[in-house]
Amino acid sequence: MKKQWKRLLVAALSSSSVFAVTWYWYQSTEDRNSSYGNEKPLAYVGKVVEDIQRRPASRLLWQLVNTGEPLYNGEAIRTSERGEVRIQFVDSDRYLDLEPESLIVIKKSEGEIALDLMEGSLFVNAKAGGAEANAPGLVLNSANGKVDLSQASASLSKGRGNSVDVQVLEGKASVKGDDGRSKDLTSTTVIKVLTPLPQKPIAMDAESPQPVPFQWTGFPQGTQVSLWVGPSRKQLKPFVQAALNQNQVNASLPFGRHYWKLVGTSSLGNVIAESPIYKTEVLARYAPTVVFPTADADIPAAKTPFDMTFKWQKGDDTRQMTLEVWSDPTLQKKIATQSFSNEESYTLPSLKAGTYYWRMSSYYVESDKPVLGKVQKFTVKPAEQVQAKVERAPLVPVNVDFTMPETQMTQYYVEKPQVGLTWKADKTDDVALYRVKLLEENADPRSASSLEVKDTKFSATVPKPGRYIASIEAVNKDGQILGTKVSQPLTVSPLPLLQAPLFVPAEGPLQATFDGRTQLEWTKLDGAKEYWLTIRKNGKELKRSKYTNNMTALKNLLPGEYEIELSAMDNYGRPSEVAPARKLLVPDKSNLRAPTLKKIKVN
Repeated sequence: MKKQWKRLLVAALSSSSVFAVTWYWYQSTEDRNSSYGNEKPLAYVGKVVEDIQRRPASRLLWQLVNTGEPLYNGEAIRTSERGEVRIQFVDSDRYLDLEPESLIVIKKSEGEIALDLMEGSLFVNAKAGGAEANAPGLVLNSANGKVDLSQASASLSKGRGNSVDVQVLEGKASVKGDDGRSKDLTSTTVIKVLTPLPQKPIAMDAESPQPVPFQWTGFPQGTQVSLWVGPSRKQLKPFVQAALNQNQVNASLPFGRHYWKLVGTSSLGNVIAESPIYKTEVLARYAPTVVFPTADADIPAAKTPFDMTFKWQKGDDTRQMTLEVWSDPTLQKKIATQSFSNEESYTLPSLKAGTYYWRMSSYYVESDKPVLGKVQKFTVKPAEQVQAKVERAPLVPVNVDFTMPETQMTQYYVEKPQVGLTWKADKTDDVALYRVKLLEENADPRSASSLEVKDTKFSATVPKPGRYIASIEAVNKDGQILGTKVSQPLTVSPLPLLQAPLFVPAEGPLQATFDGRTQLEWTKLDGAKEYWLTIRKNGKELKRSKYTNNMTALKNLLPGEYEIELSAMDNYGRPSEVAPARKLLVPDKSNLRAPTLKKIKVN
């Protein structure tokens, strides 16, 4: 009996040691994979829209990815239904834009970067940086061979089977077949789009949106050309039709991202030709916020000539601002023009008594045309003539800024879509209230909802999920605006379900000890309230158990092969995804020997 207990103790120690070594290996492997040692990244994550996920080459789990994170050899990146991401390659100006519902793997071998497009579509801009001496080659692996994109701008989309559709927009590309021969790729369509330029954003005055002009050449005489527009490549619909034999049309596109193509039909309605599918983003841009002087203000001057100080607030993404001042209402007599990069004030010397007109304009990176602000007027008067406003304290600008971290630019909900905002101001004593405006990204700015609050936080239900732009105005007790701030687009999205918890180790069958006992452990999920373990044999459910931690011990299982399935429940009572069932083997032989008779005495 003593020897049996000794053997059981040895078996338990051996099993525990194997489990401990396996767990240590799993954790150490995870740490090494996350650090990548001294490996140099191939690219960095640029602009991210909604949820983007990555999967390292040696891992099974998908992880959320954020702006600025490095991407390494063999990593996969995928986008959600409305997600987009820009991937900026190192050592060059080349980049690619991965479109919604797409999956790509980035590899490096033989001195070049290879792209494997598993599904979806992307745009590659390699023409600008492809000629740099230190830049590695950029190729696409396809069923027809290796496509060299090192000196091209191209649109790529996964077709049926393993085929990849390559549309060369600028530059040149070539494909090398299995026989080693290279063949130049050129655009097969004769339709040439003149405006808007493919993949180039269109900056537009948010206060005065204008139609977007589309121009083209290449359709045969007598073709009826229509513009098709949609939120994705798969959802294009007729939007506007050009006049017969005309090579241009104006389309009033809302702010946001649009996919489009030109379709030419005959008089019988048959499609004659169509252009490739392009993507264009219409951006809402704003003139600088005027702080001082306010509209129709009377400026008291102790003496003339008077040095007039103008104040404004710089908008996001503004590369240049221009101040213009006139001395007549027809704007024919300009007395000053000044340009600024980062300044937010300017003093114009030696103004005589009289009425002046002025405006601020903004220049953005995407356009050479300025966004013109409203022309406002002010009057310089001797101090004794300014009665009502002499005793009023001068208007002090207030700096308003949002305080939501970057992680809250995507806000999740469970039942109803909701937006939460927080901000701060530097001179709260001068602020009587804040005016909050909320607008869908692709909606008319005039339709923005407005609400006044006294606190520096705001929460409101919105009609539907999507992308929203918020603005905050600090207002004093006289109703004057002291400062304004416009947010980056906020994404309101349903809270994703939890990913399936995975057993540790992540691969291979799970093994019970010879006495039928099994020690199970699985990954712990943030946001999981409980875990559910289901045991089946031959397709029949034997047991379903709930656990609040991430480990358990099974016992008294008969010899045989079982299937165990694991899921989780989040704090809102929603079930997670379910991982594929794992096999659990309970051996039918024991390493314990039956006791033997030492002596038999017969009387």
